Amino acid sequence: MPNQELLPGVVTTACPPPVVCDAHRAILAAKRRALTRDVMQLVLVAAVNVLFIYWADARLPMLDRAASLLFLTGVNLLVIAHLWLTRLLPRWSARRIASTWCRTERQRFSETEARRRHAARTRVSSRV
Repeated sequence: MPNQELLPGVVTTACPPPVVCDAHRAILAAKRRALTRDVMQLVLVAAVNVLFIYWADARLPMLDRAASLLFLTGVNLLVIAHLWLTRLLPRWSARRIASTWCRTERQRFSETEARRRHAARTRVSSRV
């Protein structure tokens, strides 16, 4: 099914929509809060791991030491999977939604994504 324009002859590149609000500051604040929350969760997991490893009497009341450490390993894997999925699922849904956009919007989205990846690679290579 061909994509029909709302107004024939009007091209979005010649007449871009006006910017109503700039959400960059709010997005950066949300990213900082999410990063802080993730770091705090990892610090908590690391603290519990240190407690279980260095204190020989640490165990769950219903399990012996070996089963407690196995349970702790499972919880660690679940926490890390949760952290990973909470970052990955929104990206997947954004790409799925972007597939319904017109070609110029998809290009803009992919260019922004490519610039973000390139900036991340240059930051990592500059630290080394």
